[in-house]
Amino acid sequence: MSNLTPEEAKSLSNFLANITEHTELEALALVTNEGLRLAFSCIPGYEIDPDLFSSLSAVVMKSGTDAITTLGYHNMLEVVLRGEDAFIILSAAGRFFLMGGSRQIADLGKVVSVFRYYSGEIAKRYPQI
Repeated sequence: MSNLTPEEAKSLSNFLANITEHTELEALALVTNEGLRLAFSCIPGYEIDPDLFSSLSAVVMKSGTDAITTLGYHNMLEVVLRGEDAFIILSAAGRFFLMGGSRQIADLGKVVSVFRYYSGEIAKRYPQI
């Protein structure tokens, strides 16, 4: 994990393991606000390019932040993109953001709750610089 101490990398790895344990996500990434992938995992058969997954997520987060700011609101927290048969969730987590994807639409509410909790915990340890 780029520019992180071994202790920071282990702590973030533990957060990601907890997210995986509490959800049925098919893909999970920890990404810098600039779109650099720090961690990525997906289940076998979930065909996605990790770099594309991470860089596109940064574009979506930036667009969401710009929209919130333009409307006079503050602190964009999450973006949920839901299609007919899948969803992607992006959640601000301090100097990073979390991104998850799944084809299990029924799990969306649970995933949102888990992401809100863990993105908040990550943001406490790794605040925006």
